[in-house]
Amino acid sequence: MSAMDNHQSSPMKVLTLSPPPSQTTVGAYQWCLTFIKEHEETLRRVAILALLYLYPVLRILHPVVIDPDIWWHLRTGQWMVEHGALPTTDPFSAYGEGKPWVPYSWLFEILIYGLFQELGYMGIILYTLFGSWAVIIAIHWLVAKREPRFVVAAGVMALSVLAIAKDFTPRPWLFTIMFFTVTFEAVLSLREGHTPKRLWLLPLMYALWANLHIQFIYGLAVLGLACAAPLIDRRMMGQEPLRDHPLAPGSPTWWKLVGLTTACLAATLMTPHHVRLYGVIAELAAQKGMYEYTQELWANSFRHPGDWAMLALAFLGWASLGRRSTRSSFEIILLVAAGYFAFRSQRDVWFLAIAASAILATDPFRKEPVQAFVLTRGRLVLLSASILLGLVLTLAYRGFSEKRIQAETAKFYPIAAAAFVEERGYPGPLYNPFDWGGYLIWRLPQLPVALDGRANVHGDERIERSFATWTGRKDWSSDRELASARIVIGIRDTALTSILQLDSRFELVFEDSTASVFVRRPDAQAEPVSLPGAINQGGTVGTESSHTVTSAQLSLSTAPTTE
Repeated sequence: MSAMDNHQSSPMKVLTLSPPPSQTTVGAYQWCLTFIKEHEETLRRVAILALLYLYPVLRILHPVVIDPDIWWHLRTGQWMVEHGALPTTDPFSAYGEGKPWVPYSWLFEILIYGLFQELGYMGIILYTLFGSWAVIIAIHWLVAKREPRFVVAAGVMALSVLAIAKDFTPRPWLFTIMFFTVTFEAVLSLREGHTPKRLWLLPLMYALWANLHIQFIYGLAVLGLACAAPLIDRRMMGQEPLRDHPLAPGSPTWWKLVGLTTACLAATLMTPHHVRLYGVIAELAAQKGMYEYTQELWANSFRHPGDWAMLALAFLGWASLGRRSTRSSFEIILLVAAGYFAFRSQRDVWFLAIAASAILATDPFRKEPVQAFVLTRGRLVLLSASILLGLVLTLAYRGFSEKRIQAETAKFYPIAAAAFVEERGYPGPLYNPFDWGGYLIWRLPQLPVALDGRANVHGDERIERSFATWTGRKDWSSDRELASARIVIGIRDTALTSILQLDSRFELVFEDSTASVFVRRPDAQAEPVSLPGAINQGGTVGTESSHTVTSAQLSLSTAPTTE
């Protein structure tokens, strides 16, 4: 009995040992439940916005730097800091030596080099993150200011962020996307009849923009279109429909826009290059080969969710215009131009995303007035705390350190090979692939590169010639730069590196999982190796960078490799 009693009574003793919940704990729990119930809608909307702002965190915060052009931007910034001046001729490539060169993104290059000096590789990653956030904030401001329906505004923002995400890279075009959105907001304000004093800060922004990135020309084009559209509309629709429009030709607001546009145009001349900057724009616009060999300039493949988001924005934008009783040539020409640039080149998808978002945000078909979701101080604090928490958790989970970033980056760039070449002191001329030119400019400044991502320096013909050589086409041996090279740093397992292992003129002196290094033998023969006619594939050279396709597509299956 006693055993039975003890067995049955022991659970009761265990339960009585647990202290009852304190009044403080119960009160806090009940308060939290009450708070959530009372502010459920606000919390839900803040959570949605937090997810939109955390998307770049999840996309960008990886311990690796892949972008192929950031390296020559870094080296240019370093050169300017060390010399206290801007280069007037190309100091980085053998082909460009002594030839005029305009570093049109000089201010960005000094900025990114300063971040690298202070924070190392992490500075590049943080620039990309904060630049992407600035873009999202600008789009949020543009859309939410005009679209009070939270669900619609959040949906438009989500499509825009998803479409633009490919451009969340460490490039100066993050400034372009942000400044373009600010320009668009200013134009819409004028078209709505508002003339806030901050509009006259726009010329200062353009003076800064022209020193950061050459695509300021897109913003000037929108300002010019806004000036011309009322004249076009009057020609097409007559005077009467435009009588009460804020931007009717000859109205005070229209003249303010003309003056603002003129001031912004003049401000773009406030650079070290002055009018020569427009010569560079014309030069780049004339180059057509870039759209064939540069992946970021290829048309969208529609294998990425962002491509479909872009298509959805285009469709919704045209649908919104189609059901309006009156349409201005401003929206029509803008959407046509944005569609042309976005479908021609994935790098310019942001143009269409912002244009379509603005058109959707100004859709006049709203059945009833809706109270806008305003980010009050409390909501802003809650949103910022949520984003900060997500940022900290992502950093902790992915384990950031300079050592790890360098190790991951070494999978894409010849970090170990460059260190080996530097240690041995091999002399040039150097022969290298297109995608690695930028990194080698940064890492081996004593060796002028054969080629790099500055298309306006090298031109289409030289870049296409290099691709033909690296893909092992039948005329690879006629490449004069390869014939005169004393050192070759190439992507391992590409066609040319496989061929050079059979070429008696070159000796393989280094190889790892990423790169191969060849040096010319002292007694090298003049003629290249003669191979059977199998080495004649076409294709496109590249790595897994933003420029081109994967190096696996260049490998020569019949050629041996050396471990």
